[in-house]
Amino acid sequence: MKWWGSKKEQSERVYLDWAAATPLLPEAKAAMEPYLGDVFGNASAIHKEGQVAKRALEEAREKVARALQVRPEFVTFTGGGTEGNNLAIMGTIMRLRANCREFSDMEIITTAIEHPSITETMRALERRGVVIKQAPVDETGKVKVAEFKKLLTEKTVLVSLAYANSEIGVIQPLHHIKKHIKEAAAAFKTEIRLHVDAAQAPLWLSCQFDTTSADLLVLDTAKCCGPKGAGVLVRARGIELAPYQFGGGQEAGLRPGTENVASAAGAAVAIEVAQEDWRARAERARTIRDTGIAAIMAAVPQAILNGPTGEERLANNINISIPGLDTEYAAVWLDARGFAVSTKSACAGAGGGESVVVRTISDDAARASSTLRFTIGPSTTVEDLQKLAAALKEHVALMSDLTSS
Repeated sequence: MKWWGSKKEQSERVYLDWAAATPLLPEAKAAMEPYLGDVFGNASAIHKEGQVAKRALEEAREKVARALQVRPEFVTFTGGGTEGNNLAIMGTIMRLRANCREFSDMEIITTAIEHPSITETMRALERRGVVIKQAPVDETGKVKVAEFKKLLTEKTVLVSLAYANSEIGVIQPLHHIKKHIKEAAAAFKTEIRLHVDAAQAPLWLSCQFDTTSADLLVLDTAKCCGPKGAGVLVRARGIELAPYQFGGGQEAGLRPGTENVASAAGAAVAIEVAQEDWRARAERARTIRDTGIAAIMAAVPQAILNGPTGEERLANNINISIPGLDTEYAAVWLDARGFAVSTKSACAGAGGGESVVVRTISDDAARASSTLRFTIGPSTTVEDLQKLAAALKEHVALMSDLTSS
């Protein structure tokens, strides 16, 4: 396995935005190449060319199923994490609506720190009359399970959470949450599904279906060295969804349109490789991450770490605030010096503005508007983060001199 080449093959730049995009794994690229040229048939066609493409599509589905320990028929290929989250949430609600349940008779529990693909979908459903409840989180972003339990009612139909937060890296206690969901469902004699957004997880956490406690699990292969615009939605046995797009019967009727065989082939390899050795990869990254946090805090003592520490934090995530510093400009300044970093989730939008996630956990506008996110990858070194800390120290000192002169 080769992750982004050797250090010699890389440029002098230090890429620290693995939460936003990852390089395509050579094995995934190789798996895709036949379907970008010679094998061009439509997988829905009955002729030989179509059936060759269909076999490739189903082989990719089987590969994903083996990696995640589910049956192939419960794997749906999507156009990425955002589409997968939309399909999981909207598909659940619209299935219930098709069975004559009123929107106003349905409740969903989520949190204020979710990815925009979840929060914006919730807003759309709220406009239709669905009741959206936000479970409180603590100062690290972790769901307060005891208070979450109180939100469950006979009208609750869905709980929607990220496995690991894309900005501050907090890993949610999914097993404890699912325990309370099961207890409530039994008490109210109803069904409550758990939707888990696992976009950030495959390189660093187990995504085998049973280990996540999910009923609906969404992965995005752009985050685990697969093709961009590709992902999967995995369903538990017996879970039925309604499509929210129309025009064809592909992907068991859930995702109409000509199947992207090349994308599916690359996605399957990326998920397979990511899950093969996630534990060793995470252990190495955690050591580098913690050394990097220490270096940054020593270089910039006024920096505040956002999110949890230790194993409750995604192994590759560092998120800090430097109140009073224009961190949007800092990101641009660092980029000019060879460091690719971000201020928040790419899907939260470019430009200024505060991090909703950090504002929620801190209730501090200055802290929320001065965040920097550094996410490392399998090829990141301690030296990379030490260089980052030195550059950040230089920038903070420069800005301090400018403001005091």
